[in-house]
Amino acid sequence: MHELSLVEALCKELLQQGQEQGWATVTRIVLRVGEMRQVVPDVLLFCFDVASKGTILEGAVLDIVPVPLLWTCRECGNVWPGDAACALCPNCGAVRTELREGMELEIDFVEVEDSEERPEEATKECRSCRDW
Repeated sequence: MHELSLVEALCKELLQQGQEQGWATVTRIVLRVGEMRQVVPDVLLFCFDVASKGTILEGAVLDIVPVPLLWTCRECGNVWPGDAACALCPNCGAVRTELREGMELEIDFVEVEDSEERPEEATKECRSCRDW
């Protein structure tokens, strides 16, 4: 169950950001997860609920956005969706292909309430915590 270690890293990063930026509460987190990460969303959500207890993350909505695999051919430039076994270019048959999307594990954005809340600034985005 690697979801627990992923959630621990997520919580650590967000709690650090929250302390540095003066967040009172995190209300929503949008997480982009690539298919190759083999994350089970329900397990990730359960782990997050457990790990966030008693922190500024408790009660936050965790939205998981799945990112499907997308391949590109280094020979002809073809781009195609596929699965992990789909590494040969369907256009030219080349083996020099690379995974373009599907390995992501990124915090897309975070909605927070500041500790000194001003209505116009009640929601902020945290762009600095990508690729934790």
